[in-house]
Amino acid sequence: MIIEVKGVQFVNKGAELMLYAVLQQIEKLWPDAEIALRACPNSPYLKRARLGAWQKISLRKHVIDLNRFTYSLPIKVNASLKRLGIVTEADIDLVLDASGFAYGDQWPTRQLTHISHEISRYHGKKKAYIFLPQAFGPFSNPALESSIRSHWGKAALIFARDRVSHSHLVRCLGADKQANDVLHLMPDFTNLVKGNRVGLDNANKTVLIIPNGKMISHRNGRKSWIENYTTLMSRMCVEVHESGFTPLLLNHDGAKDAKLCEQIIAGSKLELQTITLDDPLDVKGVIGEVAGVISSRFHGCVSALSQGVPCVGTSWSHKYEELFADYGQQQMLISTPEEEGVSANLKHLLSESYAKECRENPLIAAQKAESEKMWSLVFDKVTQFYGQ
Repeated sequence: MIIEVKGVQFVNKGAELMLYAVLQQIEKLWPDAEIALRACPNSPYLKRARLGAWQKISLRKHVIDLNRFTYSLPIKVNASLKRLGIVTEADIDLVLDASGFAYGDQWPTRQLTHISHEISRYHGKKKAYIFLPQAFGPFSNPALESSIRSHWGKAALIFARDRVSHSHLVRCLGADKQANDVLHLMPDFTNLVKGNRVGLDNANKTVLIIPNGKMISHRNGRKSWIENYTTLMSRMCVEVHESGFTPLLLNHDGAKDAKLCEQIIAGSKLELQTITLDDPLDVKGVIGEVAGVISSRFHGCVSALSQGVPCVGTSWSHKYEELFADYGQQQMLISTPEEEGVSANLKHLLSESYAKECRENPLIAAQKAESEKMWSLVFDKVTQFYGQ
């Protein structure tokens, strides 16, 4: 069986952590399976090759999608491609879509439209397309809503990562799809991944600052962040420093966030450092070592909350509000830069009593149990399609 892991990459450490989370489960559930990864600028050949992945070629460009013709390729052509390590859609047996947040009004309409037709092609070939837990919506564009209604019910499983995403999909698909066991509500599944111990110096007196360029992007509908974000992050660095802790910036998304880290440091007027870790398991590991985390990256927040590390988050999307609610930490999320109480949040973040509360949070085990349940549902569904 060849399994395509869709929507992952190697630059954004959250996306790469999702890849590793999926690979760990594939090895456990289907040890003889092979994986395929699509080529893209953030997923270079050598990175894919080191994982032993087939190179998935996509015959898609802008509005043109020729992937349906791969099912008609001559046997000799298909064999020649495989000798080069290349597979097409026709070779894929199962898709595990781990896109994170790629389907909604914020993204080009054609992106979702292509996926919708791909789902229907897989359905027609009696192959499973599974959306792993991720954020969806909103879908105010009628074209998006129509595309979902026409095609997504043919997916084998759809896991919404939060209640808001789930409600967006119910509105498009209809409640019957939930009754038919297609649509489920499950948390982010990287909470099961164990990070590597990095051995950061003075970790118990260090606070990681994890910026996110999307906070100042046009995709952020909360426009007040665009002008105020870097100032607020610089201010928090200063307040962490004045509290006797060391602010340390963590670049979670390569070159995109490197400049933002520099701007935050310049605004703080402190001599701060930025670290960049290539291995996402090291990223999760170092988050687990420190005294606290201030994160604008979703998976930076997940990695802190799921390890019982005190965390203050900043939000540009409903997925943050829902995540912090999952762990009972709503009061530690900053939804707009105008909010009062940011200083109080930081004081609370660095208190010993709050650190103990985070370590003993019973919702951590509950969220991990839900992720285990999700993978059981995936395994059962795949068994229905392909047998043991």
